[in-house]
Amino acid sequence: MLGLLHRKPNHGPVEGAHVRSRNILGGLLTAALLTMGCGGMEPALEEEQAALDTREDALPFCGNQSYWIDYYSDATYTKWVGYISCECYQTAWLSGRRTSFAVTDFSSTCG
Repeated sequence: MLGLLHRKPNHGPVEGAHVRSRNILGGLLTAALLTMGCGGMEPALEEEQAALDTREDALPFCGNQSYWIDYYSDATYTKWVGYISCECYQTAWLSGRRTSFAVTDFSSTCG
């Protein structure tokens, strides 16, 4: 008889179904919120990127420096994508595009 007094009440299948439906709804809500962020680039970012694609920056003045820098597409340094060349007291020459993967071929100070 003592064992019956300390038993957990049995709420039956109705409460179990309620808990399962809450878990399913929570999972669906989470999935929906995660996929909302995967719809592509925001319009403002697309406009900013388009402006950058057509932007022309002024080339630097070389001053008393002379150098040649080659630019590559990635850290393997196998696909050349551009260069910048500077001669003493001239405007730099740029061909292709600049990247963060750069190799300086030569650099000197002009006399």
